[in-house]
Amino acid sequence: MAKDKQFNYLNFFYGLGATIILVAAMFKFLGWRHADKIFVIGILVEAVVFLISAFDWGSGSKNYDWEKVFPQLDTDEENELLMSQGIAEGTQQQQVLKIMETISTLNNSVTELNNATKKLTNSVEMMEKNYESVTESTQKYQTEIDNLRDKISHANNRLKEFDNFNYQKNK
Repeated sequence: MAKDKQFNYLNFFYGLGATIILVAAMFKFLGWRHADKIFVIGILVEAVVFLISAFDWGSGSKNYDWEKVFPQLDTDEENELLMSQGIAEGTQQQQVLKIMETISTLNNSVTELNNATKKLTNSVEMMEKNYESVTESTQKYQTEIDNLRDKISHANNRLKEFDNFNYQKNK
């Protein structure tokens, strides 16, 4: 039942044009010669393929048997007979049960998502507190560094005064 595969020239030239354009892009990125010419060739191949494909209407659209997938679409007498006898009701009950299972699964997923969101919120709050603590500690550290710098500057000034005093004394 498999169809014989035929070589599709249109697909071949689509791929060929795209390949030429990709190679031209590589040439362009690497700064190699003839990148512009290769781009033009690739674009021309693609343009011709698009022009040809505009006139390729193919063999027509496929008709699918949707009734096999959705028996509700089948309006023949057999389906109507089953519906009138109540046999098809079982499928409706099964569908309702599946919907209920799906809703239950969705509810569980939402509950898990809610729990994860709460945990994430708690983590963010803890991170915020830690950030505030680190910021406060950093400010205290900066204040201590500034005080230490002032003390060292004051000590350096005293040392310079002492050196100047000794220098003048030895003169």
